[in-house]
Amino acid sequence: MVPEEPPESPVRALIDAAGISWRSPRSELAIRYGVRPHPAYGWDVIEMETSRSVFPNLLWPLSVQVFPNFAPQMPATEFSGHVYVNADAYTNLSVAEKRLTELLGKESTHDSSSNALMRSWKSGAAKVEIVVWPPDLQRLPMTNTAHDREPRLNAACYLGINTGYRTICSAEELAMFRTFEAISPIGAKEIARISVRDSPAQESELEWVREPHPQAMNLFGLLGRSADGATLIFFGSQLYLVPMKDVIGLHVARVLPAKGPGGSQLWIECRTSYEAVATKSLLVTSADGVEDLNGVAATISKATGIPFEVGDYEYAA
Repeated sequence: MVPEEPPESPVRALIDAAGISWRSPRSELAIRYGVRPHPAYGWDVIEMETSRSVFPNLLWPLSVQVFPNFAPQMPATEFSGHVYVNADAYTNLSVAEKRLTELLGKESTHDSSSNALMRSWKSGAAKVEIVVWPPDLQRLPMTNTAHDREPRLNAACYLGINTGYRTICSAEELAMFRTFEAISPIGAKEIARISVRDSPAQESELEWVREPHPQAMNLFGLLGRSADGATLIFFGSQLYLVPMKDVIGLHVARVLPAKGPGGSQLWIECRTSYEAVATKSLLVTSADGVEDLNGVAATISKATGIPFEVGDYEYAA
């Protein structure tokens, strides 16, 4: 079966129209645009000059954050900026909403909290959101060092864009799904099957996540391996493919009730392909019972030879 591209996204088209090479690996973006501290927040970012006809009134160019746990060979997926017209937060929100409605071709979804107003647009796993925190809605004094450095942030409209990028399954990977050998159910909830297509992956896990091809949907809620045993496959909140040679071990975290309800989590530790971060841990599943996942870990270990450990009891924060 031919790999299936996800439907064209107006959110991604928006990024293209702005002149951003969002498909490029992070390593290439860093070379092309450079890395520097954000002028207000201080953390490292890659700033990308964009077409002002697409994104007018930005305080700074759109940027992506730079952290060691973001794989350099993967594209950046989360872009952000701040829209500022004047010192009135409601005006900044209105201007940003009007422009994005024109660009995306549909009305926004409205949301709010006690101290913030939000508008959002979704297209599959891709999303655009804008948020303001009007001073008149703040019950407590706003203390933010970034706002001290740049007072316009008090009224600026935050702009966040997530491309929803996930790697398309290759023909070889699709073949793995046809010969998939199940090892254990992982207790994924049915609601996740419905929402997984529209749920972006964590940016720190992109190297192992795949776009959920229809041929893989019957693997939902299962952990198993390819027929040759070379790839560990599990499908819960996302569809993960991890080379077995990079899997180090399994860990069950056990949490006793305290302030929180407690429960357990099953994690897989695996090696990365770059030097900045040697290993990462991927959450396979969680359960309500403190001991519920001990047997799951033992079953996976027996079938694959992956060592496992059951952690000491911790208390829910």
